[in-house]
Amino acid sequence: MIRKVVAALISSLLFCVVLAWFSYTPVAQQQTNTYYWSFFSLVVVYLIYAIPVYVVGGVSVSILIEALNRQIAWANPVIVYLFRFIAYAVAGALLMTLLQFGVSIKLLTSRSLFSAGFGMLASLLYLHVWLVSFQVVKEKRRVW
Repeated sequence: MIRKVVAALISSLLFCVVLAWFSYTPVAQQQTNTYYWSFFSLVVVYLIYAIPVYVVGGVSVSILIEALNRQIAWANPVIVYLFRFIAYAVAGALLMTLLQFGVSIKLLTSRSLFSAGFGMLASLLYLHVWLVSFQVVKEKRRVW
């Protein structure tokens, strides 16, 4: 559980840095008498919105997906990875669509499809950060 929360925090930070990098206007391209957000400010503002979505929505859906994965008990690791990849992508798109629907009643607009794509990317980033965390921090197995 702690690993999932830490992976969610790292994923949200990475996602927000990339999002801020795309949104930031360099100083050389800025016009006079126009306000532009600094890169750090963009990251912080994006984190304010992303951290609750990752921690509350992402971790709870991740727990459900992993419980379903244990119930099915696939034998082949490639099939396990493909199942997780598809399940996390669908869950991310669904969470962002529900969030978009909660913010505005309009459904299936180009904006909601665009945000569903961001949800997919965010959830797949979380999946891969979570999987890499097992390689970085290997748990000690007790041999009795």
